[in-house]
Amino acid sequence: MHKDIDEKVGRLLQRAASRRGLVSYGAFHALFAQSVPLHERYEKLEAAAAALCEPRLADYASLLATASGLPGPDFYLRFRRLHAERYYAALGIDRHRMLKLAEKRQFASEERERVYDHYRSIVEVPVPA
Repeated sequence: MHKDIDEKVGRLLQRAASRRGLVSYGAFHALFAQSVPLHERYEKLEAAAAALCEPRLADYASLLATASGLPGPDFYLRFRRLHAERYYAALGIDRHRMLKLAEKRQFASEERERVYDHYRSIVEVPVPA
């Protein structure tokens, strides 16, 4: 069963990347039985995303989106951990403030573009000369 859910999460992320789209949190959570705790669901998400690509290069989990279109707080925690220099550069001198909405949108947009570029690079088939 675990391998099956891993594959489902991976396919959900790949399908979104192939369409330059997003995955609603509702669609993500619908893959799991109600009895599966949230922390296990997010562990599966991070594992599936990491299986698709090293998260420092392209974080496939960034494709999850709330109703606002932004990723949830889990993305920004991961982004801060993986890209600390860029994260703190955006904060400037006040390193303890919350991200502004424009900064959240920028980080999410940049990361999602990296995912779309990565997906495109792995599915492109070179044309014979």
